[in-house]
Amino acid sequence: MNLLPKVSRTEGNISNFEPSKIYESVLKETGISDKDAASITELVVRRIISSGIKFLSGPHIREMVCSVLSEQHFESERKLYTRIGMPLMDYEEILEKVYNGNLINPEKTHHWAANQISKEYAHLRLLDAGESKAHLFGDIHINGLNYYDSRPFNQIWDLRLILKTGFPSFNGSKSFCKIKAANNLIEAVRHISKWIGMTQSEFYGIQGFNNLTVYLAPYAQGLSQEKIKHAMTHLICEINRISLVIGREIPPISISSSPIIFKELAELPAITPGGRFKGIYDNYHEECLKLFKALTFAFKEEYQLIPLFKTPRHQIIFDNSWSEDNNEAYLNVWDEIKSTKNSYLFNFCNNNYKKRFLEQISTDNYDNNGELQNICLNLPRCAYQCQNEDKLFDILIEKINLCSEIFLKKYDMIKKRIASKHLPLCSGSSNGFPIFNLDNQKFSISFVGLNETVKFLTNYELHENADSFSYGIRVVKEMNKICLELSRNNNKNYILNENISEKAINRFSKLDFKHFKNQIKSIFKEKNNIYSNSFHFRDGIKIDLFKRVKEQGEFHRMIHTGAVEHISLHELRKYGINLNDFVKKVCKDSNLACVKFKS
Repeated sequence: MNLLPKVSRTEGNISNFEPSKIYESVLKETGISDKDAASITELVVRRIISSGIKFLSGPHIREMVCSVLSEQHFESERKLYTRIGMPLMDYEEILEKVYNGNLINPEKTHHWAANQISKEYAHLRLLDAGESKAHLFGDIHINGLNYYDSRPFNQIWDLRLILKTGFPSFNGSKSFCKIKAANNLIEAVRHISKWIGMTQSEFYGIQGFNNLTVYLAPYAQGLSQEKIKHAMTHLICEINRISLVIGREIPPISISSSPIIFKELAELPAITPGGRFKGIYDNYHEECLKLFKALTFAFKEEYQLIPLFKTPRHQIIFDNSWSEDNNEAYLNVWDEIKSTKNSYLFNFCNNNYKKRFLEQISTDNYDNNGELQNICLNLPRCAYQCQNEDKLFDILIEKINLCSEIFLKKYDMIKKRIASKHLPLCSGSSNGFPIFNLDNQKFSISFVGLNETVKFLTNYELHENADSFSYGIRVVKEMNKICLELSRNNNKNYILNENISEKAINRFSKLDFKHFKNQIKSIFKEKNNIYSNSFHFRDGIKIDLFKRVKEQGEFHRMIHTGAVEHISLHELRKYGINLNDFVKKVCKDSNLACVKFKS
């Protein structure tokens, strides 16, 4: 009598049980010795026989092997041999999830399931035990862990690439049609919206375009204001519908615009309809202003029609010197801000922001740039672990070095994906230049809870005491210093950024309340145990608005990109402060890089 059952295979056929298959599989996948592999195989076979099992499948056998590996103290080997997936109940729960206003469809369900598998794979195979524990325990938050081995983080695209070469704007694929460079404004915006939709498959963070009104100016020549407005509305709506087209939610897409062509762009060769160079952008100031007016009006109109409008985001570049000459255009901006409460004003009077913005403009090549990966630090956790102002810096060095190892692994993996063409867009080129330059990408460190860190170590919040504020500045300076040293040592670009992940804030707050309850209670007087984001003051504090803006600006100076101060329109109305006057004063007297107004 055969004591071993038949095996049902995933291919649909049934075969005899062969112990040698287990032996070969364990040997290949775990790297243990021949002797140990034989011992594990024997124990598994004995268990199958003694249990009297009548049915076996590949997953069932693997579960048994993993159980035996654990019992024999081969824990690392068990991690290598385990099967990744999810419980049936978890999958059924997402299938039956009730609609709550967010996009839900079969594509999103499949996407969610794939994300769970990718996260497990990252923890089991890609990260070492210390790195995995740091993320799971809440010392750090690896943004987009489900895409860690497969996609870069975010990217800002140079519009000239699309306008010059058409769509798609790279060589390397023979499986789809190529459309020649746009011959008019409406064709140009279609190419732009299609490009940003296509790139969603290879990046997982925020994407966007800079200088939209400058680079599209030659395409608006000779057009009426109504036709230009129609084209801008078309662009906004096409980008807004990308989630609907691809079947899952996407991060916000940003569009930056200005009413004038600043001198750093004015002398660049202008790309005109048909992808031809003709003159320079300095010849198109009137068209740039018309596009700017049309864009601000279109944003205001669409936000009024769609209350939950999330994307695209309008990033408006502001300079006090421009507002006098373009007063009418900026009246539209104030109307847009009041209507949408979702526009971003970038302070071009801020020399630090201006310098970083202009560094991204290339005169001899298209400059697509972004961040390869972002990792967020839990600053209050570091404070709880050290309990000392000076010792905090030793822990920061340790945590940022840990992040560096994770960054370097990511760099090697994406390099491999590009070489193997698993990222067809990133591995493509245009006129001999790579679309995606891996060595230009940044390693981004962000952080949560500076205010709570300072409160725990000094007994005062950032705004309550000059010494506490100075200590907060010192902490951020030290993190910047560590990033600069890593950049020099590793020949990579490490930067310090504001955290953009609400999930990171909530995870850190929740985990610290569980593991460091007494420390949390010493910081928070109320029940709201949510950390402040990055370097920001706690919400709801009583502080003079202009003092707050000035002090927060000191942190903006040290943040590479993405520092945003949120200002309440209600607060401006309460104190009788005119929006236009407030913006001018902020640009003149503070170091804020960006302001976003809220209700």
